[in-house]
Amino acid sequence: MGFWSKLVILTLAVLAFFYVKVNFFDSPHVKVERKLVAEEQVVEPPQKAEQTTKNAAKKTNAAKEQKKSQKYVTVYFLGMDKNNNSIFKTVKREVPSGKNELRYALTQLVAGPTQYEKGVGVYSEIPKNVQIMGVVESDKKIIIDVSGNIQTGGGADSLYSRFKQLIKTAIANSTPKKPIYLYIDGKQAEVIGGEGIMITQPLSENSLDG
Repeated sequence: MGFWSKLVILTLAVLAFFYVKVNFFDSPHVKVERKLVAEEQVVEPPQKAEQTTKNAAKKTNAAKEQKKSQKYVTVYFLGMDKNNNSIFKTVKREVPSGKNELRYALTQLVAGPTQYEKGVGVYSEIPKNVQIMGVVESDKKIIIDVSGNIQTGGGADSLYSRFKQLIKTAIANSTPKKPIYLYIDGKQAEVIGGEGIMITQPLSENSLDG
């Protein structure tokens, strides 16, 4: 083999060596792929994981505290039992922040059942457009003033039921317990409706049974 032939073979060998090195060992593409794989295998540091757990615990505790701080009132409506007898039905209403509980319960009472409650058989004998004119609380007593149209429509049974709804709702939501007096259009009630139902005061579960 001549000198020039050896030189050509040597040159080709050197070129082949550099080609292999550049394409298979020093390729930027291979380095990028390895970097991506490494970045995908991220492990959260213990202190960060601990902080995340603490944050989750704080949120859970905050939710529990919020639930504890929520206030509900009990409102008395009517329904039917399995024997088709009229009975009282109680519903809960969440009290908005800053609202007086007793007044809110009474306004919910005169507003009547929700559509859902009506759908499951809950109803009220209190006529539409009845208004709570005032709820005045002093150190010794509570005065509830109701509009006069609470006495209109229906017979003795309807009057008895609607005032019983009002009395039970008032007693259930007065805190602390104080004597409660019912006024109608600014005057203390003694006889209600054209049926002449007597009402004894302060209000009690037996106010209409005397």
